[in-house]
Amino acid sequence: MNRRDTITIAMIIIGLTLMVTSYFFGAAPFCSDGVECSNPRVQWSPAVFVLGVVIAFSSAIYYEVAKDKRE
Repeated sequence: MNRRDTITIAMIIIGLTLMVTSYFFGAAPFCSDGVECSNPRVQWSPAVFVLGVVIAFSSAIYYEVAKDKRE
């Protein structure tokens, strides 16, 4: 496995980790109904989720742009 593959996999893992943790621990309140269920528990958790999506999808851009010395 070369450097490009390692960084791409790391970006995907970091992005997925940010998405899962911000959704389950910050954004999703554990209740069934009511007004308080519509607001996230942590106010900036949607921004962290979007950051995780951007990092995960930008891993494809990095994989295509970065070239190894062997190629």
